[in-house]
Amino acid sequence: MSQSSPNRFYTIMIIPEKTTQVRKILIPAWVARGLKFGVAIVAVLAVVMVVNYGYVMNQVSENNELRVENRRLRQQVQTFRNKMDVLESNLDRVKVLSTKLKVITGSEDRGGAQALMKSIPDANDVVTAESKSPPDEVSQIENELEPRDPERQVLQKQYLELDAGITTLTAQALVLESSLQDQFETLVDQKAFLAALPTRKPAVGYFTSGFGIRKAPLGGKVKMHEGLDIANHPGTPIKATADGTVTFADAKSGYGQTVIVDHGYGLETWYAHTRKILVKRNQRIRRGENIALLGNSGRSTGPHVHYEVRVNGIPVDPLTYILEN
Repeated sequence: MSQSSPNRFYTIMIIPEKTTQVRKILIPAWVARGLKFGVAIVAVLAVVMVVNYGYVMNQVSENNELRVENRRLRQQVQTFRNKMDVLESNLDRVKVLSTKLKVITGSEDRGGAQALMKSIPDANDVVTAESKSPPDEVSQIENELEPRDPERQVLQKQYLELDAGITTLTAQALVLESSLQDQFETLVDQKAFLAALPTRKPAVGYFTSGFGIRKAPLGGKVKMHEGLDIANHPGTPIKATADGTVTFADAKSGYGQTVIVDHGYGLETWYAHTRKILVKRNQRIRRGENIALLGNSGRSTGPHVHYEVRVNGIPVDPLTYILEN
């Protein structure tokens, strides 16, 4: 390229390889300057586009990372909700146990439940405590999070603190449930034991003979009388003195028509000389239920019920159990 005029034109010469004809192109100076300016603008635009493309690609990559983090956060929130559901389920079981305890004890609220609940830390207290002393997992995530997103860092920290608080409350709820379950089983066992105690008279009437050594009405021999005799009119109802299961309901030598009831805990009651048996073997009965009618069967001198209480097979004085006058 040669310059024919420094101010007006630029000359472009084209020299072919095989021919001798040379071509010249005259370009005005203002056009050349415009081309230079246009090339410079295009170059600048190209650089801007390359930089913008890099920025856009970087934003896309960051957006992908944010989507992954948001998906992870949603999964953590779902896990949090599942833990909340488990906690609510545990607390529901505790409420059921509390209701059962109230039914068994026959009291609406004697203050024990309130005292027990006061001993359990409040959820806000748990979260506050965790905030003062965050676990290692919180510190680790705090170090991994970039300072570019402080809001997410705070959100993650709060989530982990709440998660730790829920875990603590869940453990406390399980401990409370276990404690209440033990109390419930103890009360149930005590209730069953009290129901098994023969605390009432087997029949309305008057005592004609007590527990101890006496002369037998038939034969006059001195022997041990292993129960109580309660006399009344024939057909008087004989009632079970405690809850139990009938183990014998038939005629027995010397005792006549006899009912034997097993109350558990080694306790057993006998009802002899009955007129009619109203229950069957293996039948479950409750205290106060009619089991026979007073009579005069077996070796008896008059209508009465011979009543015995045996502990581990050994006869004891029934009056030590009877609470009625």
